[in-house]
Amino acid sequence: MRLAAFAIVAVGLAGVAAYDQYDKRANYQRVEARIAAINEQCYLEKVERGIATKTTSTSGLVRCELAELLKREHPKWQGYDVKHKIELSLVYVSPVDGAAHTSSLHMSAFPNGKPLRPGEVLLVLASKSKVDKTRMI
Repeated sequence: MRLAAFAIVAVGLAGVAAYDQYDKRANYQRVEARIAAINEQCYLEKVERGIATKTTSTSGLVRCELAELLKREHPKWQGYDVKHKIELSLVYVSPVDGAAHTSSLHMSAFPNGKPLRPGEVLLVLASKSKVDKTRMI
C-alpha cells in the first residue's frame, strides 16, 4: 500500500517536472535582460517540529545586514535562519513585438550564490505570447 502511494507521488512529480520543461521550450524564448533595480530584503525564520506539528516563526522584512546582526547578537533571534526575498526589475526586448519592456522576477537566493548588480545582463525566458511575462531559466 505504501509502495503504491509512493509510486503515485513519484509519477505525479515527474509529470509536473516534464510539463514545466515542455512549457519552457514551447512558450518561452531565451533573451538577455538588463537588471534595472534590485530590492533585497531579509527576514528571520525558525521552524520547530513536534511529533505531529510544525510551527514556523518569522520576523518582518528588514535589511539583510540587520537580519545577520540580530541573528548573531540578539538573544530573541538566535537559532533563527536568515531568509532572502529578492525582487529584480528587468528591461528586455520581447520576442512578441521586438520592443523593450520591463518585468520583475522574485527569488529567494541569487543565481549561483553570487550577488547581482544593477546594469548586469541576465539570461531569462521571455514569453512568446505575452510581452511582459518572464521567468528564470
